[in-house]
Amino acid sequence: MKKISKLLIVIGSINFLLFMYGFRSNESSALLISGIDSEEKLTGNNSGNCLAAYYGKPEELLTKDLVGKYVDFDGADVEIAKVSDQIIRDTDFAQVNCKWKIDRQRHIIRLKHISKIELYKSKTPVERFYDKYHIRTSKEQEEMKKLYDSLVISNVELKNKTDRSSADRLSESIGFDFQYLNIDDIGDAAVWEYKVNDLIVLVGEYQFSLNVNLNKGNDHDLEKAKLLAKAIIEKACK
Repeated sequence: MKKISKLLIVIGSINFLLFMYGFRSNESSALLISGIDSEEKLTGNNSGNCLAAYYGKPEELLTKDLVGKYVDFDGADVEIAKVSDQIIRDTDFAQVNCKWKIDRQRHIIRLKHISKIELYKSKTPVERFYDKYHIRTSKEQEEMKKLYDSLVISNVELKNKTDRSSADRLSESIGFDFQYLNIDDIGDAAVWEYKVNDLIVLVGEYQFSLNVNLNKGNDHDLEKAKLLAKAIIEKACK
């Protein structure tokens, strides 16, 4: 159990890198990774950002009743709970899990990472979103791996909390080879990462991630994810 918890810490760190650092091998990524003068950041104004009220509170958006409108539980006993603080005490990692089993197969829907994106004068929210979520070149993958190694493998605080061999194995195996496919007509921008079944959606200056795994194929999961994402936006922005 301890090893699983430690591994989750490492995985959480990877997600932290993706959300807080973003990545692209151009000038904007260099500014984001190395830091940027505060005067260059957009001050922005949160009016119209309807997801802001749900930052750290995904359980208020993804409920059993909402999921049940689009997904057949087939009489299964459904467990839904917020699990964020058990792993990392940070609202960026807040998530709610909806889980059930049919014929011994686990079904799960997660709403996670309701967070405000980083903005700069030279980028609109949609441009920043696609800077982070695009199919990366081999060079970009290599540079992302170097970033991971420098911030996770060499992180002193993390080193004291986790199994170093687990972190090393993740560094070698993950490859940062994410496959983001653009999805139309959801929020201001959206992508589907079919390798891990994540639908990532931008609304205003906020984004959220919806993970759907229903054991009926990737296309089925994507269609359900799109329906649920639209319902979540409607609920948040009504």
